[in-house]
Amino acid sequence: MPGLERWEEIRPRLEGYWDHEVVDRCCVSITAPRADAPMEAGVFAPQTDEEWQKWYMDGEILLNRWRAQDERTVYLGDALPCIFPNFGTAGQTQYVPGNKCKFSRDTVWFEASVEDWADQHSFFDEHHPLYRQEIETLSYLCEKLQGQAMVAFPDNCGILDGLAHLRGSERLLLDMVERPEVLDGMVERAIEAYFQSAEVLFGLIEKADMGGSIHAWMHTWCPGRHAQMQADCSVMISPDMYERFVMPELRALTHWLDHSIYHLDGQEQIRHLDLLLSLDELDAIQWTPVAGQPRTSEFIPVFRRIQRAGKGLVLFRKWMKSSPCWTRCPRRR
Repeated sequence: MPGLERWEEIRPRLEGYWDHEVVDRCCVSITAPRADAPMEAGVFAPQTDEEWQKWYMDGEILLNRWRAQDERTVYLGDALPCIFPNFGTAGQTQYVPGNKCKFSRDTVWFEASVEDWADQHSFFDEHHPLYRQEIETLSYLCEKLQGQAMVAFPDNCGILDGLAHLRGSERLLLDMVERPEVLDGMVERAIEAYFQSAEVLFGLIEKADMGGSIHAWMHTWCPGRHAQMQADCSVMISPDMYERFVMPELRALTHWLDHSIYHLDGQEQIRHLDLLLSLDELDAIQWTPVAGQPRTSEFIPVFRRIQRAGKGLVLFRKWMKSSPCWTRCPRRR
């Protein structure tokens, strides 16, 4: 386990990325399996729904899972050991009273629970058992991994994606057409609720993350708060709808976060790029190569367009399933 002994070497490059400077080279993060990797043994093997929830949320189990993976991993370039407490994408939805989520082998599933927005009186319950469990788990991980690895912010992102969890994607799309004024209010309330939980969670991980915060699968770190923003369901809507229902979130978060990255998931979102590039406080855009779409290198004209707008890039390419490689490019001057 290499720990964070290379931190002082890597830190200037990570800071330089946000300052739009290249210290000695472009930031590159690579993780790969060790040739002499030991066989995985003794890791909790869930069988029931209750055990799958522990697999995702129990601090001791998460730590043991990470240690087993860490022993089989080599960190190259600017990659840092980091544990990703993945409680589900758009995980802030878990704190909504009455939400329905299920933990499974591959992901965390959310079942639609909102029949009528008029009945949705709260988007955040600070006493919700899943929220209290997350606080307990993050506190545990930060204590146990101090100096060994960083602890990432959970995958809490995507206000509209979270509303799709609650309402169901099909019904949410109909709401955009049939009841847009109602949905405007739901977006505003969900943004406020996000800030309530995020303020607490960022405070928990700050010490373990050298006074800043790290994004686990992008391998980006900054001295302050940073997180991804996304609207994966925007592949199904027009730029006009994106302006109305997504941009309020992005404006609020780019202002609140110290540094922000937008997770652009697939070529269908290119139609929203002008709106994204209009965000003065957006730092960077992360490009995801989606299955069945052209490889990353086919979109170089799009990346140049992003750089000309003064934004940085996070380019992601998987050489093989167990060996992801991230290349982070500063914005072009």
